[in-house]
Amino acid sequence: MKVLRSALSSLFLCIGALALFVGLLFAFGPGASETVKHSNELARTFKVAADYVDSYRQQSGKLPSVNEFSVWASSFPSRPYSSPNGMRLEVAPYVSEELIKHFGTAPKDGYLLVYWRGEWDEYYASWKDSTSMEFDESKYYALGNKFLDGGALIAFAVLAFFCGYRMWPQSALYRTVDGGR
Repeated sequence: MKVLRSALSSLFLCIGALALFVGLLFAFGPGASETVKHSNELARTFKVAADYVDSYRQQSGKLPSVNEFSVWASSFPSRPYSSPNGMRLEVAPYVSEELIKHFGTAPKDGYLLVYWRGEWDEYYASWKDSTSMEFDESKYYALGNKFLDGGALIAFAVLAFFCGYRMWPQSALYRTVDGGR
């Protein structure tokens, strides 16, 4: 029983330490401001790419092919978020339920611009003239801001530390505190 209590106590203490670290990082780290900054850069890049596709359509009467768009995009330097290099063009029809739910059904002449953000794709839908990005920092936090999220994690850490301390076998605790007498 003492071994089980020691193991559970150690687990709570480790969880508490991890929660404290993440809570402090949330509360005092950069937060979602970098993500929003990158979203704003990417929105400008989507605009440049959409302008190219729309002007191509006006001049030729059709959308550029996926290959033509890729060649145009690769003519830019490869800089994350601020360059269309690496962006993809997708043309209707779309089968993704998530995209249809977010943007609605695409018309036959609609197109999507897709940019891999490193963890997920971001989209620009021509028929809605909108993106899949969030520009409100509060949307990136479970409780609406980094201090509340960080504070909740720190409170959870304190609770985990308390539970770990209370579960520690008393005889082992006393041996640790008074040198084993």
